[in-house]
Amino acid sequence: MGEPCGSSQLRHLATPEEPPWSTRRVPVQDDDPRDAFNRDRDRIVHSAAFHRLQHKTQVYLIHEGDFYRTRLTHTLEVAQISRTMARLLGLSEPLAEAIALAHDLGHSPFGHAGEQALDQCLKKAGDPAGWDSNRHSLTVVDEMEFVYPDAPGLNLTYATRQGIARHKTPFDRPVLDFDRYPQPIAEAQVVNLADVIAYAGHDVQDALEVGLLKPETMLDEHALRLWRECWDRAVKEFETHGTAGGLSHAERNRLLARRARRHLIDKTVKEAVAHTRELSMEYGIHSHEDVLYCRTPVVMLPGETGRAVEEMVRYLFEHVYSSPFVERQNEKERWVLTRIFERLYENNRLLPEGVQRRVAQAEPGQRAREIACYLASLTDRGALDLYAELFDPRDRVLGHHRAWE
Repeated sequence: MGEPCGSSQLRHLATPEEPPWSTRRVPVQDDDPRDAFNRDRDRIVHSAAFHRLQHKTQVYLIHEGDFYRTRLTHTLEVAQISRTMARLLGLSEPLAEAIALAHDLGHSPFGHAGEQALDQCLKKAGDPAGWDSNRHSLTVVDEMEFVYPDAPGLNLTYATRQGIARHKTPFDRPVLDFDRYPQPIAEAQVVNLADVIAYAGHDVQDALEVGLLKPETMLDEHALRLWRECWDRAVKEFETHGTAGGLSHAERNRLLARRARRHLIDKTVKEAVAHTRELSMEYGIHSHEDVLYCRTPVVMLPGETGRAVEEMVRYLFEHVYSSPFVERQNEKERWVLTRIFERLYENNRLLPEGVQRRVAQAEPGQRAREIACYLASLTDRGALDLYAELFDPRDRVLGHHRAWE
């Protein structure tokens, strides 16, 4: 599991509830009864970026069906799993929830296909850094949200901002220069794991709903042994209680998939909590600060279950995310966002007036990034409407983007 963390020279500096972790970039002095992290959570929930998640793609375009996850429903599921894990581990539940609710605020329309398009557009425009959703999430909460008269952004605590910047999954790379600590705080590690648990389960369920995966085929796949275990448990439940009688084959499979996902979450959360406690004892962790100096994360799944989840994720990459159905969708989405970017980059006067001002005031090397930030703020529907307005010769109702001016 890696080397033990900490050293005899380390001192106990602070818990997440104490400075510098509860510190804001601009101090707040009022009589608000909420603690710092409950306040962060509420600021995030009321932000415009959070509201727009309801119309942003997770895997399938939002107009493909009413059941499939959006960025918002995915975020809420990550928050629920994070709260549970934090509570069981004795961590700060409001802090874990705040990080979870904010972890996807910087994502573009059209999911990862949109991010790939913005990355290529920026590099083609001469910005070698390309697109980084974690860094942009930090930009959103630090600069782009406009709510408070005394500070830009949401003015979140350092702990929540670190959790956003250091978010890490197979899809997300952390902002490594955010701070000096080898590891993020434990609550951020909780969210990192909760994110993987959430999408490993719900992307399988959504793929079954859309028909990309077949229940019978999945039960024969070694890479899905964890899913098979949870599916078998669901089957035994309904056989014991006799509650699935009279259902069609499709209805029964849909019900079993939902129940199997519930068991997957239950198993992984319980095992992660138990393994994290074991690692804490093995590594001699006695303080919040000790976690930061570990050479490996502390909030982890045990080896066998961790490998089973990794196998599920690899299977999703091969059979869902890379399927012709999803790839055709992604190709269309990349095309739409790339064409919009190129047109706006050629003619800044097509941008909303507020974005025009930011582009004009930016350094030459940052002007393309201002356009990318504007496009990232759009929902799927907003991007499709803007594409139609720019390239569809038919009459359209104008003004869909005036709210951003």
